[in-house]
Amino acid sequence: MLYTCMTLDKSKLEPNPNLVYQTNMNKEKPFFNRVEREETLSQKVHSQIQNAIMQKVFLPGDRLPGEIELGEMFGVSRTAIREALRMLAARGLIEIRKGSGAFVNDFSVANVIDPFNQFLELKCGQASHLYLVQMRCMIEPEIARMAATRCSQDDLSFLTENLEQMKAHFDHPQEMIKIDIKFHRKLANTLENPLVPVIMEPIFQLMPKFISSTYRQERAPDLAIDYHTQILKALNERNGNAAYQAMKTHLELAEQHVLQYFKSIQFTDYNNLNDK
Repeated sequence: MLYTCMTLDKSKLEPNPNLVYQTNMNKEKPFFNRVEREETLSQKVHSQIQNAIMQKVFLPGDRLPGEIELGEMFGVSRTAIREALRMLAARGLIEIRKGSGAFVNDFSVANVIDPFNQFLELKCGQASHLYLVQMRCMIEPEIARMAATRCSQDDLSFLTENLEQMKAHFDHPQEMIKIDIKFHRKLANTLENPLVPVIMEPIFQLMPKFISSTYRQERAPDLAIDYHTQILKALNERNGNAAYQAMKTHLELAEQHVLQYFKSIQFTDYNNLNDK
């Protein structure tokens, strides 16, 4: 492989703003010392290697030059190179294999799911359950509308079999939930837009963690089957508006079930929404 020459452009060095981070416990005492220096060499190396990966100079599976070679290219120490590689590995851009070197990762939806999950856990907590179903209500009705004109006969056959499996597992909520998610995932994939699954997959991956509580609400499994049946009927008829409305009502009912669950456990820390 031919490597492009990666050198530090000293004309673009700009100091970072001086930021002071504080603890929640003591708002007057800085937690970190003020940084009075420009971006570190390792950060500059990190940025240039990242750009090379994003510009496909290095492709998934490629091995990066070794630490000594990179050090010569950048004119920095191996310590700076190692730190830059650690930062890239932490972001999921490369994998460092002991004794073999650093290899470019194949970017996948997993790189999106983990940070998304961590954000929900840390930022939203239990309220994530409600926020997820509200997000689905914004997106999935339009997915259903578009799927009505784009899904193939094979897609319809899959969804028909999926619905029959849901009915067969009516008394096994955990299995029914897995099948339910496959129905929605298939709809997202019928659009043949690579961004739709990337946006929806983190939500689908998190649904089993939250959806079980809604399935415990009165008539929730019955309603899930009823509305999946309506959605499938609209898809078979190529009726986008009917598919949109069936999906919208389906998810609005799911939101009501979430709120009922919150009420049953006396949880109220979620956006000041009214009990419904």
